Amino acid sequence: MIDTNKLIASLSDMASFVMVVDEGGFSAASRKLGITPSAASRQVSRLEKLLAVKLLERTTRNMSLSVAGKPVYELCRTMLDTAQEAANVSSLASTEPVGLLRIAAPKAVAKQILEPMLLSFADKYPQIKLQIKVTDHIVDPIHNEVDLLVSLQQNPALGLIAKELGEVKIVLCASTGYIAEHSMPKHPDELAGHSCITLGESSHDSILEMSCGKKMAKVEVSGRYSVNHSEMRLNAIKHGLGIGVLPDFVANPEFANGNLLPVLPNWSLKHNYQGVLRLQYAQSKFIPERLRLLVAHLCDNYAASRG
Repeated sequence: MIDTNKLIASLSDMASFVMVVDEGGFSAASRKLGITPSAASRQVSRLEKLLAVKLLERTTRNMSLSVAGKPVYELCRTMLDTAQEAANVSSLASTEPVGLLRIAAPKAVAKQILEPMLLSFADKYPQIKLQIKVTDHIVDPIHNEVDLLVSLQQNPALGLIAKELGEVKIVLCASTGYIAEHSMPKHPDELAGHSCITLGESSHDSILEMSCGKKMAKVEVSGRYSVNHSEMRLNAIKHGLGIGVLPDFVANPEFANGNLLPVLPNWSLKHNYQGVLRLQYAQSKFIPERLRLLVAHLCDNYAASRG
């Protein structure tokens, strides 16, 4: 057990260690810290001596975290983030919340669901900055500098606070013109005889697995158009190029205005891009007020956004 006084004295060394890792070297870190590269190197060496571990693997050209250095970095990074929040805590007492919020969300969800709510949030809280990262890849908020992760999957990421907004399903649909010309399928097997618009991300996208109660169906479909962008796929379906898959939040407004027809609505599709839509963020004793406000805003306005 290291003496508490020694740990307190090493806090600046821990901060410098984080800066060296974040900036990718001593020279860049020293410029941010306002010290010399040799001083930054001495701080890291002093921390290594205190902890009795090698934190960095150093060569003449490269520097990387050692195996022991990775968990130490993560804890020191958390320490710095907490210190930053402590410095910003005065904003809780101000009439207008301030600060930066970084949000990651899947592409279709970001555009169709989040964008209107984020714009209204920006109007409501003009001193809060929003940075949105649109990606269909799974993002780890703790290690990717993200304050709020909007995820669409069956199970929430472990170790994060999760608030459910609702469920998103993938549905089949077609234009009225296409159905008038080619007729409405009554069973999934009939889809094999239709032109179908798929994502085209993998060969498996052409195989549709569907269920209706205890009944199961698996059919291989084909078509002359595939695209992994929901708005482009919507336009192709409306253009009459075939029967396609869409998230229900994209398809439902088109069903309501009569532009599209649901295909096999009693059957459920097995699909990667559906599940429970959640807001997820790191657990902490102190949740920034701006993050609390954003989560509350999204939860309160989600139902209205779905019509």
